[in-house]
Amino acid sequence: MGYKIIGIIVILFCFFMSLISCTADKYAIQDMNTFHSNFDAEKFPRMHEIAADNLLQNCSVVIEDDQPIIVTSLVDIDEMGKSSTLGRISSEIIAGRLSQQGLKVQEIKMSQSNIFVSEAEGEFILSRNLHQIGEKYDVQGFVVGTYAIGKYHRNDVDVFIALRFVNTEDIIACAYNYAVPGTDPELWW
Repeated sequence: MGYKIIGIIVILFCFFMSLISCTADKYAIQDMNTFHSNFDAEKFPRMHEIAADNLLQNCSVVIEDDQPIIVTSLVDIDEMGKSSTLGRISSEIIAGRLSQQGLKVQEIKMSQSNIFVSEAEGEFILSRNLHQIGEKYDVQGFVVGTYAIGKYHRNDVDVFIALRFVNTEDIIACAYNYAVPGTDPELWW
């Protein structure tokens, strides 16, 4: 009699464990089907446009609309000489939005010298002397930014971006930080 009760308990235990594991698998499959739900490709440009708007609103100085600025590629915080596909397109979107807001954004893809332009990596300011670059290009400052890979999800990541306007005296006049959720990590490398 005692063995029958233990046998029934073991069978019931195994039955309930199999139900629990099936339920867990069901939720895991649903979760895998929605892993990109945080990312919306149509909202990606809008996130950067809003960031550009907020950058302008957070300024401690007036950015003159009659004097040009330069927007550089967003760079990897861990490798300051490296950008990525999304780092470059993000900068292009930001430059476009600042232009829409009435600022003169100088195109530098054809330039040389203290601003390094690489087809694969984007535009970087190589010189530490922003004053010299500002005089050479007759700009009032630079929009620069860094990004860092944040939280990993199953197949995507959240990326944190620090956007700044730096004047030619190396002073950060404006800053805005934001996150881009649920993107393909390979597009940031």
